[in-house]
Amino acid sequence: MTKEQAQEEYIKLLEMKHSKTEKIIETAKRNGTWEQGLDANKELFVEIDKSYKEKIKVLKSLIDAD
Repeated sequence: MTKEQAQEEYIKLLEMKHSKTEKIIETAKRNGTWEQGLDANKELFVEIDKSYKEKIKVLKSLIDAD
């Protein structure tokens, strides 16, 4: 995989993460579980952050060495 292809995949992953994050926020607000504060809701995003980091790690490993 070239760096350009990896960049395209990275952008797709970032957009997917953003979309899922927005859904989590909407659901939490609807359910009344959303709390005010900078770190008050970080536990809601643990799984998505972990998954995203793993996918980025795999993506980096697929880039052809120059």
